[in-house]
Amino acid sequence: MNARGVTLIELMIALALGAIVSLGAVQLFDASQRSASLGEGQARLQENGRFALAFLREAVRSAGLAPCTGLMPTLRSTLRGSAGDEPPPRFALGAGLSGYDGGRQGFAPSLTGNDLGLNADNLRAGSDVLVVRGFQGEGLRLVSDMPQPSAVLFTEPPADPALFLSGAVLLISDCRRGTIFQLQSAGTTGQGFRLTRTRGANPSPGNFTTDLYFDGSPFAAGATIQAISVRSFFIAPGVGENNRGDAPPTLYQKGAGAAEALVEGVEDLQLRFAVDQDGDGVPEQYLSAGSVADFATVRAVELSVLATSVDAVSDEGDGILRQRFSQVIALRNQPP
Repeated sequence: MNARGVTLIELMIALALGAIVSLGAVQLFDASQRSASLGEGQARLQENGRFALAFLREAVRSAGLAPCTGLMPTLRSTLRGSAGDEPPPRFALGAGLSGYDGGRQGFAPSLTGNDLGLNADNLRAGSDVLVVRGFQGEGLRLVSDMPQPSAVLFTEPPADPALFLSGAVLLISDCRRGTIFQLQSAGTTGQGFRLTRTRGANPSPGNFTTDLYFDGSPFAAGATIQAISVRSFFIAPGVGENNRGDAPPTLYQKGAGAAEALVEGVEDLQLRFAVDQDGDGVPEQYLSAGSVADFATVRAVELSVLATSVDAVSDEGDGILRQRFSQVIALRNQPP
């Protein structure tokens, strides 16, 4: 047999064909990777938008402080910082919702000196802030009449004692009137679950008086005590980094403690409040937060969030995908 080697030309042709095939395989792999990244980015964007709206929707639907089946009792406050009978702005419970309109010149109304624990410099410029007020958990009922305005309260045992820790802000109401006060301590005794309060600034904001009623008529057995929740929702930089080395904008929630990150990849929050200006229960127009004269007239809110893919996944612009998600939510617990 004659052994014949490969000529130089044949070798070069084989190498060229191999290079073409390899290049095609690399391009196919790169296109596949890009397609997978784009798909993951689109899925993450959709997930971020849906989760952000779900958190906000749940908060808005639970907003409102009508403890007596749609009736709002006359409210007073023992909290320090109250103006007469009116509580500090954070606990202005006549409105289940309020907000701040973010613009180029800052927020309207101004966040300067707010008692929500928010620093406007740390919030995303141009994005709005939503404030939701409502009740937490089940209310407690007094098991005995109050013998005097400053008396210790005895109630039935709570289903969730964590709601009645020192510093909790509570509302006692008999549907005719209600008083907002801050709890000093609580515990189980032979007479029932014991709630005490003191006068002073510790814990903040504290009470300026321990008297819970001001009309000479004590709260009787059966009056309810409920824990008040005040939560703020806003956009601020997150704690991590995306694949561009940037901190992704994040939807946060802040109550009495530290702010809690809810959904990463939410770039903007815009609010429009449906206002009932003539008191017939039907809203006439949508207004930005800075244009609402009285948030007690709000009957619904339009929520709009701009969700992102967090990471850069496309070749257009900065590579980050964006989509706006919107929904109108009616307030279910706001009294007429």
